[in-house]
Amino acid sequence: MKKLISKTAEPKKRHVWTVLLIFLLSAAAIPASGADTSPAPETATEMTIEQAIDYAMKHNPDLQSARFETVRREGAAQTARAALLPQVDVFGDTSHAGHDHAYPPATAPQVIRFSDTLFSAGAELKVLVWDFEKTSSELAAARERIVSSQFIQDRQKQQVAYDVASLYLKALTYDDLMEAAQSTRKSLQAVMTQTQELADAGRAVPADVLKISARLAQIESDLATLEAGRRVTVNQLAADMGYEGDLPPLVYAVPEKILPVVSESVPELVQEAMTNRPDLVSQQHEIQAAQSQKTAAHRSRWPRIELRGGVYEYAGSNPSSSAGPQAASPDTTADDWGIGLRVTFPLFDAGLRTGQIASATAQAELAKTAERKLRLNIEKEVKSALAELESAGKRVEATRQSVVQAKEVLRNERLKYEAGRSVINFVLDAEAALLTNQSLLKQAQRSVSIARLILDLSLGRVHQEWKSL
Repeated sequence: MKKLISKTAEPKKRHVWTVLLIFLLSAAAIPASGADTSPAPETATEMTIEQAIDYAMKHNPDLQSARFETVRREGAAQTARAALLPQVDVFGDTSHAGHDHAYPPATAPQVIRFSDTLFSAGAELKVLVWDFEKTSSELAAARERIVSSQFIQDRQKQQVAYDVASLYLKALTYDDLMEAAQSTRKSLQAVMTQTQELADAGRAVPADVLKISARLAQIESDLATLEAGRRVTVNQLAADMGYEGDLPPLVYAVPEKILPVVSESVPELVQEAMTNRPDLVSQQHEIQAAQSQKTAAHRSRWPRIELRGGVYEYAGSNPSSSAGPQAASPDTTADDWGIGLRVTFPLFDAGLRTGQIASATAQAELAKTAERKLRLNIEKEVKSALAELESAGKRVEATRQSVVQAKEVLRNERLKYEAGRSVINFVLDAEAALLTNQSLLKQAQRSVSIARLILDLSLGRVHQEWKSL
């Protein structure tokens, strides 16, 4: 039963149907959508390593996901901040009751009226006064996670730059090996033509022609294997770039002079990495976020004070007085208001807050452990990358000398064979040795660039250094 106590009563009869219409106006901020994530592949005659990395920075799916993760965390921080600001709710409802014979105790009958249907509307204000900085700690944790996400995004940019550059160089290494194999094939074809002429003149045996043919078949098999490996690498490169379709031809010039490895000592490089690595900075912010969340969990045990206020409007249909038809006809509407403080003290929650505190404490310890593990990995990565770069530089110098020697040996063996003082086996072995050394030199030259990339990645400066490759 709904009862509405009238403030005034006037002697009049009326049949009133009261309809309350509440307009709730709200505006939701919708973030603008980003650029098209699947643009049509750019038509270009060729692609440099700089263009490949620039394209990946705009279209790599992992980087796009990292950007959306930052936006998601910003939304979580906005949600946490909203709890510190005033909030107003507007409501409206209607109800119907069939209880017509109950009377409030000690109430005069002439001021009581009944209605089968009641309408109500109002607005309520809620403001957080003090919760011992529980909500503020939650907001601080959310903001720390935003900063952490931004540094993770920077690290992913470095990782993408490294992945694209290393795959790019790996694809070019296949090109180098194929070029060396094709050069050897051309040389063997010339030797085969010459041997065929010598065999026709009776100065060489036909078996020499067969041996050269077998070596040419092996070269063709090697070329097919290299071509398959190159296709796999190029497809992976396109996927990491976010490139749809076939990549343009890749162009790159091997530096004539190898740049000096580094001028700093190993401890200086390790210290630089500890200072510049975005993922380490991100993890440090994660530690701060976990500490703030731990503080918030502990403060949830403390009282919470809120200011609450509201205004309300009531109305009813078909009002009838309890004194009968002869009684005064009451009003059909009434309004109320109220304001006050609410203090909430957690008494029993079945272990809810205890579980939250334990979870937040464990998360803080996990963040510290992850930071320590990352520091150890960074030191290992820097030392390993530096050792690999030094080794690659030494391999280039060694294989360059081997190529010069292999060319001289091949020239001498050909002269001996043409003069009839040697056999074709020695010529073929010299050809194979030259091909092997040329391939090793090409791989060593590319490995220097890749090793420098790895060192830069471990130091956290790929985004600055890749253009110098």
